[in-house]
Amino acid sequence: MPKVTDTISYPQPTDRRLECERALEEDFQVFTSLAEGAGWSWQEIALALMELTEDYVMAMSTSTKIAESNTAPFPGNKTLH
Repeated sequence: MPKVTDTISYPQPTDRRLECERALEEDFQVFTSLAEGAGWSWQEIALALMELTEDYVMAMSTSTKIAESNTAPFPGNKTLH
């Protein structure tokens, strides 16, 4: 089973993005090699990964919006002082 590196040492967002890429890179290479070995072309793999990434982004965005709406104060709710 692949293991994504869980060490995060850079506090800056750009550094974290690069560190995340490095953490995923080895498993990504294994994953794409397995897909190529199963007969998929690199173009098919790339398109499938882009679609899956888009689905992931949409799901996470929706999940975040739902979570934020559940924690928002009730409209018209006023504190009496």
